[in-house]
Amino acid sequence: DYAELRLEQLAAQVEPTEADLKALYESDKTRFVLPERRRARHILFNAPDDKSAPAALAKAQQVLALARAGKDFSALAKEYSDDAGSAAQGGDLGWSDRSAFVGPFADALFAIKENEVRGAVRTQFGYHIIRLDGIQPGKTKSFEEARPELEARYRNERAAELFGEIDSINKQLGG
Repeated sequence: DYAELRLEQLAAQVEPTEADLKALYESDKTRFVLPERRRARHILFNAPDDKSAPAALAKAQQVLALARAGKDFSALAKEYSDDAGSAAQGGDLGWSDRSAFVGPFADALFAIKENEVRGAVRTQFGYHIIRLDGIQPGKTKSFEEARPELEARYRNERAAELFGEIDSINKQLGG
């Protein structure tokens, strides 16, 4: 006869105290830092190679002039963007942090002010016209916001320790 002991079973039995959770939170606060996020729209002009780049750049500069003259950016994106994923939504890329974008795009987006239009920005995908629609500053999750993650982490870490202790005892007993 034998009994099976699973890590998940042990974790479910672990009950962290408030002090345990606060100590875990304080010991690794950097884990709960949320980076700045930005909401952007873009218009992409495909330029997959050097041969197509001059025509894409010329088109991008024409549309950039329209955007800077006050034409509706969303309508311009729907009409001109080669990005099949965002064109129908007016170029909307949603809320994202810097890591969601390729280098030159991220650099341009995180250097502009809200409602500013920047272009033509060259990436491996082609030329982009970028509009910044909003900024969510970075912040650190509060203890209460982080509590569910802290509880799960504490339970799993403590269960792994207990599992190791039980395994060690079992080996000492010849099991």
